Amino acid sequence: MGALKKIYKGTIEGNVIHLDENTGFSVGTHALVTLKTLSEATQEDIQSRQLRLLDKGFSLGKKLYTNREDLYAR
Repeated sequence: MGALKKIYKGTIEGNVIHLDENTGFSVGTHALVTLKTLSEATQEDIQSRQLRLLDKGFSLGKKLYTNREDLYAR
């Protein structure tokens, strides 16, 4: 299996890390963990950046039709 890189957010309590979402990995899967603390300002910056990306949307390369007649004229 190839290397998988995904970022998860969680909380550390002692030697245990509680993740905010399910990883989907089976129990006993070995993983390399890199820790980075997040300040409140950093979290707000990340959230606002993600919201801007969602508002901008994604170009899927589709031709946009302004009305029904344009669609049927193809």
